[in-house]
Amino acid sequence: MRTRRAFTLIELLVVISILTLLLGIAAAYYGNFQEEGKRADTRSRLEQLSGLLEQYKNRKGDYPFSRLERYGLKAKNDVNEGIEALVVGLFHQDYDGERIPEEYLRNQDGEDVADKNVTIHGLPVLLEVVDAWENPLVYIRYDDYGRESCYEFQDFDTAEPVPKVVTGAVSELTGGFYAKESYQLLSVGEDGVYGTRDDIASYRE
Repeated sequence: MRTRRAFTLIELLVVISILTLLLGIAAAYYGNFQEEGKRADTRSRLEQLSGLLEQYKNRKGDYPFSRLERYGLKAKNDVNEGIEALVVGLFHQDYDGERIPEEYLRNQDGEDVADKNVTIHGLPVLLEVVDAWENPLVYIRYDDYGRESCYEFQDFDTAEPVPKVVTGAVSELTGGFYAKESYQLLSVGEDGVYGTRDDIASYRE
C-alpha cells in the first residue's frame, strides 16, 4: 500500500510565498483599477461640466464668472471661490438652463455661505463641484487668469486640507494662457497636489 508523502516545511513556505505574492499582485491591480475608475469618472465630470458651460454661454452670452463679487455676493472667505462662483452661476435664479447634478456638489471649506441667496437653493450656501477624490475642481474664467486665488486640497497622507494659490495655467509652447478666450477647469488628480503631472484639465490632454 502506497503512503502519501506529506509536505515538507520548505514546500509549505514556498506555497505561502507564492500565495502572498499573488495576493500582493491582485491588491496592486485592484488599487490601480480603482484609481483608473476615479480618473475616468473625473474626466466624465469635466466633460459634462464643459458642456454645461457652453450651454450657459449660449444662453447668457458668456461663461459664468469666477468671482463672487460679480454676482453681488460676499463670502466668509475666498477659499475655492472660482468653482463656487461657477456653481452660483449655474444655479442662479435668473438662469433656466441645465444644472450640475447635485451628487457632485459639496461644501468643502467650512460650511461657507454668502451674505445673501441668489440661487434656487433654499440657503445662501457656497458649494463646490468635486472630483472623484472629493477635492474641489479649479475653475478660472479667461478674465481672471492673472488673478491669484486660494484653493484647499486634501493631503491624502495627513487627511488635512492644504491651501494652494492658483492662477491660470500657461502653455510652455506658446507662453500664453491655455484656453485664452474661455476658461480653465482642472482636477488635481489622485495625488491631491496642484500642478503635478496627474492633474486632469479640460483644456489639454
